[in-house]
Amino acid sequence: MKKIIALALSLMLLLGCVSAFAETAEKETITMLGAFTVTYDKLPEDYEMQVLTDTEMMYAAAFASEDATKPQILLTMAFSDAWDGVETLADATEDDMAAVKEDFYTVAELDEGDITFEDAATGLGTPLLIARTADGAMAAVYTIYKSHEIEVDLFPGTEEEGGVSEEDIQAMIQFLTDVEFAPIAE
Repeated sequence: MKKIIALALSLMLLLGCVSAFAETAEKETITMLGAFTVTYDKLPEDYEMQVLTDTEMMYAAAFASEDATKPQILLTMAFSDAWDGVETLADATEDDMAAVKEDFYTVAELDEGDITFEDAATGLGTPLLIARTADGAMAAVYTIYKSHEIEVDLFPGTEEEGGVSEEDIQAMIQFLTDVEFAPIAE
């Protein structure tokens, strides 16, 4: 009887180790040199990532789906002198936030009022700024981590009617909730 129990326990431990390995094998990591790593769940099979920039100061990648109805995604992480010493968006002043919002207008070449902003947070409480155009042509989820601007831009799929949806934005917030940021020890 003791041998059967010992065998059963050994089998459970072995399956637990295999399960733990399988879970870690489903993660991918991006490293911002000298600052932090970002570990996230493996992308869905129908999404392909193309790294556009990978330097010590900036990382940019485009995510596109084979399914033309799904949103296209652009992830940008860049060190910003303006945010030097700022840990998160929660540390931003009203003037800082006004400058961030103005920058969205400048980059998008839109008039005041063509973009709406709302404050949000990940499931873990990380503050976010959501920006979206009135016509749904673009939405962005923006935050700060360790003096780096992190922005996820969403664009509707080529066959998506009505632009970026609330579901698309909530999916990005959930993605950022699940992402693990870890500072690199100096």
